This record gives sequence, structure tokens and C-alpha cells, in this order.
Amino acid sequence: MENPYNNFATFSQDNIDAFVRANAAFTRGFEQISKNFVALATRSLEEAVEAGKRFSAVKSVPEAIELQTKFVQESFETLIAEAKKVQDLSASIVKEASAPLTERFKAAVVTGAAVASTTVSASSTKKAA
Repeated sequence: MENPYNNFATFSQDNIDAFVRANAAFTRGFEQISKNFVALATRSLEEAVEAGKRFSAVKSVPEAIELQTKFVQESFETLIAEAKKVQDLSASIVKEASAPLTERFKAAVVTGAAVASTTVSASSTKKAA
């Protein structure tokens, strides 16, 4: 017969390992998101400086309005594209990080069912005797 303490210790260690793997996945994912935001901020700053240079060379109000409209449109398109990237990356992070926890939950259900059936069997055997 298996030692219940060893089973519990193994189960607990597997749970800890799952949390460590999930935490590592979250950390890698948030690092990637941070890198994306830094790259976006750098690119946006460069584009804003370039737009400022173009604005300083404007000679008429209609030209300024056209330049501003184009800048806002490009900025909005960039925002939408970057939001989509972050959304996809976030979904990927959640999927990767939740996988070890999902495995452990399934193992807990299986273990719980096995313990419950063993307990019920032992209880039935004692009543029959």
C-alpha cells in the first residue's frame, strides 16, 4: 500500500512546480509586453519629433491642417495595430500560464475522486463486516 504522506508530498510538490511554471510564463509574457511598449514609445517619440519638424516648415493653415490630419490618422492606425498585438500577446500569455494550473486542477479532481472512492469502499466494507 502506498504511503499517504508520500502521495501528499508529491502532489504538493507538483502543485508548487505548476505555480512556478505559471509564474515563469507570466513573467516572460509581461517582459515581452514591456518590450513592445518601450519600442512603441520610442517609435512614437521619433514620429512626433519628425512631425514637429514638418510642422515647423508649414507655410499655410490648410497645409498644417492636412499635415495634422495625416499625423492623427497614422497615429490612430498605429494604436489599433499595437492594441491588437497586445491583445494577441495577452491571450497567449494567459493560455501558456494557465496550462500548468489546469493540469494540476485536473490531477486534483482525479486524486479527489480516487480518495473518495477509496473512502466509500472502505466505509462500505466496514459496514458489511
